[in-house]
Amino acid sequence: MIDIKNRLRDKPLTTKYLTPLAVWALAFGCSVGWGAFVMPGTTFLPIGGPLGTALGLFIGAAIMMIIAVNYGRLIRRYPDSGGPYTYAKKILGGDHGFLCAWLLLLTYIAIIWANATAMALIIRYLFGDILCFGFSYEIAGYTVYMGEVLLAIILIMVTALICLARKSLAKWVQIICAVLLFAGICACFIAVLIHRGGFSDLSPLFQTDSGPAVQIIGIVILAPWAFIGFESISHSAPEFRFSHKKSLPIMVIALLTGALSYTMLTLCASMAHPDGFSGWSDYIAALIRCEGIESLPTFYSAQQAMGSTGLLLLGIAAFCGIFTGLLGNFIALSRLIYSMSDNGILPKVLSKQNRRGLPWVAICCIAGFSFFIPLLGRAAVGWIVDVTTIGAAIIYAYISICCIFIGKREKNRSYLIWGVIGAVISAACVICYLLPGIRPQAQIATESYLILIIWCLLGMVLFRFLISRDRSRHFGKSGAVWLMLFVMILLLSVSWISRTTNEEMKLITNELQENEELITQSISDESDMELIQEENSYISERVSFFGSFVIRNIYIQLALIAFSLIVVFSIFDIIRKREKHIEAERMQAEEASTAKSNFLSNMSHDIRTPMNAVIGYTELALKEEDTPDHIRDYLEKIEYSSKYLLSLINDILDMSHIESGKVVLHTAAADLCSIFDEALNVFSLQMSSKGIDYSVDISGVQDRYVMCDINRIERILLNLISNAYKFTPSGGKVTVILVQKDRTDNESGVYEFSVEDTGIGMSPEFTEHIFDAFERERISTVSQQQGTGLGMAITKSLVELMGGSITLETEQGKGTKFTITLPLPLADENDIEELSSHETEQEHVFSGKRLLVVEDNPINREIACEILKQKEFTLETAENGQDAVDMVAAAEPGYYDAVLMDIQMPVMNGYDAAKAIRAMDDSRSNVPIIALTANTFEEDRQKVVDSGMNTHIAKPFQPEELIRVIGKYMS
Repeated sequence: MIDIKNRLRDKPLTTKYLTPLAVWALAFGCSVGWGAFVMPGTTFLPIGGPLGTALGLFIGAAIMMIIAVNYGRLIRRYPDSGGPYTYAKKILGGDHGFLCAWLLLLTYIAIIWANATAMALIIRYLFGDILCFGFSYEIAGYTVYMGEVLLAIILIMVTALICLARKSLAKWVQIICAVLLFAGICACFIAVLIHRGGFSDLSPLFQTDSGPAVQIIGIVILAPWAFIGFESISHSAPEFRFSHKKSLPIMVIALLTGALSYTMLTLCASMAHPDGFSGWSDYIAALIRCEGIESLPTFYSAQQAMGSTGLLLLGIAAFCGIFTGLLGNFIALSRLIYSMSDNGILPKVLSKQNRRGLPWVAICCIAGFSFFIPLLGRAAVGWIVDVTTIGAAIIYAYISICCIFIGKREKNRSYLIWGVIGAVISAACVICYLLPGIRPQAQIATESYLILIIWCLLGMVLFRFLISRDRSRHFGKSGAVWLMLFVMILLLSVSWISRTTNEEMKLITNELQENEELITQSISDESDMELIQEENSYISERVSFFGSFVIRNIYIQLALIAFSLIVVFSIFDIIRKREKHIEAERMQAEEASTAKSNFLSNMSHDIRTPMNAVIGYTELALKEEDTPDHIRDYLEKIEYSSKYLLSLINDILDMSHIESGKVVLHTAAADLCSIFDEALNVFSLQMSSKGIDYSVDISGVQDRYVMCDINRIERILLNLISNAYKFTPSGGKVTVILVQKDRTDNESGVYEFSVEDTGIGMSPEFTEHIFDAFERERISTVSQQQGTGLGMAITKSLVELMGGSITLETEQGKGTKFTITLPLPLADENDIEELSSHETEQEHVFSGKRLLVVEDNPINREIACEILKQKEFTLETAENGQDAVDMVAAAEPGYYDAVLMDIQMPVMNGYDAAKAIRAMDDSRSNVPIIALTANTFEEDRQKVVDSGMNTHIAKPFQPEELIRVIGKYMS
């Protein structure tokens, strides 16, 4: 079967292959990596101690669960590759989407680099200089060896090959490694716990240099860094083999297992210490002086508990942690790059797939770009990794803001509350990381600020390039994004200058103190004064160097700010010029639209007026009992042809409204099941006469009462079922199914209805144009069917206007299946009661009721009168609006029960006549006025309401509809 949604977008990435276990493995493996085995000794215990770390990690996990709630909702709404980039683009606009994507690129690639180079670091701790061979050099105090570089490149290459091999292989490798990672940590923790006889060695539970609350908060602040990666599953949402509703519980489980893993490793590190240390506090304080296995408390505790077996077990777990981070982030980043390329942000070549539907160019690009990073050494990679903390916090803020926008747009309090909480949390994290003076524990490396500034500037330059070539105008709609980015660059540059200045000041201060002690000692020892002069000269040089150092940094800051200002002003200049061009185009379009609307309105009126006569007289003639059979046959064919002609006119006008953006949804309470039951009744006779097995199934609906545009729903259903009827031969089958897929909350639900037939199907070539206007397949079996080719274009436009989606599966000779998904608000009790009262209305008796029929066309006036006489109305007529006003004014109050008013008439039109009647100073002004006109545009309906008339009925009218509406307003 051909899936038209995927074919149109050319996205084989939507192959469903991820099970819940595989998705957990991605989320858990990406959030728990090499840092879990090193951070307990270097970060967690020094900040919070054992208990402070445990409490802080679980509180941090709980906070991340709030972000996960927002992620889960967006995954369910937009299950496309690209994750936060896609959400921001669709909800906030292309500018916000670009910023999200740019930050995500650096975040995921940095984690890949960190994991690739971490293995050599752990091997250096455990096995010494085993990989220290070949060339060597030093970067930022870290010695880089050829052996370690080769190991990192091999890891990157193996990961890329697994990603390129097949999806199932990557899935199972990720699952196995994630399970081994968690199981290895649990096994070591239990072994250490048994070996140490419980938690007796945990004293003190907190660090002694600050209060418990401060320590817990210090750990909580690290949550975005500790758990970043749990959200990576959002990039693979199209590949889930299960309901997207399960994405939230999977992320929650991943966060809990991640918090458990960090906590168990931290407790292991605090329960064992080498001889000569009184407890974990002394051990951790002296950790910088330790060497070999003792420099990694987690591995030392495993060795103490299980010997070499413990080292092997935890080593395997550490390798799995590194590899799950590599593989999981490779997958997430390749999907992100694919999505960006597919949307034209990155070169189109990056969206190419291999025969297995994998974005092989994107994967190769990630690997190729990563091969050179190990040459920079761990220190430089660490600077880049630090940037991910800020990037992750900003991305989490964007996710929450997206939920806020949805909540405001749909008046959904739940989305709004959770979104606000998530945004506040994310903003607090950004502030902590962006302004390092607030929380020392949240500080990132000084060089990281400069790296992030440069990355932001590169993003601005790329955006400047994109917007200058943006013919479809996806970008440049939100200048606030670039102001925000400029402010961020400004804050980062201030933080960078502050940090570099403070660090240099501390270094010089320490040197001055040492020199002062040396001078003092020289004086006391009566040493050579020449040495004192040399030291004084050195002090002067250092002070002078500090001054030039500060000036140099200020120049760098000013250059960065000036460059960013130039780029920002350039972006705004492009936006300004484009807006002027858009305004000129808009004025031209409005003029053209006005001319087109006037033409279509006149055409519609002029065609509908004689059509009303043709249809009306035909219906009257068919009701004559003595009509000969052959004449009746002629009349029935005239009736069918005239109604078909009317449907063509309606299609053209509807398409015109859709293209001009003038379609307005009229939402009201409706019984969905009743609409589908009516569809069963309408088509049953036709289907039966053609020998088609026709069924409508509504058993999958729990909440049948919704708020929707009833007419538009009926139009969509009519188009789909009539198509199925046309193209299904005798003996075939047409099945209509309505199911409620989801109830997003107490106020709205997601409904899916499908129309499936066993008809002739469609060719692959035509499926690409099925939703284009005026498209019809040119084959012999279809050429006999009548139609404009507008039905499916109108259907798709209406579905998208309602916030839904439509997909198509078809195969020539086997049939077609259309599936529509619509989010619909649920009707409340008051709406349901009002709807039920309308459904139980009794048939009206019109004997003695007096109508004033205002119509200038004698033929249409005669038709209306003949139809109304059959219902025993007493009728009076007027040929123009002025006569109607005079007749109402001359009559006693209550004399007329209703007025049927035409619009286009000589002397006085229907609008002015209605206003004049409403202006009367007694009860005559309250007479029901019903517009009966060939003016059917939306603006015509609005004019009817504005002029004071009660409602609008379009010509040609259905007698049953006319009688129903009259009865409604006369009751």
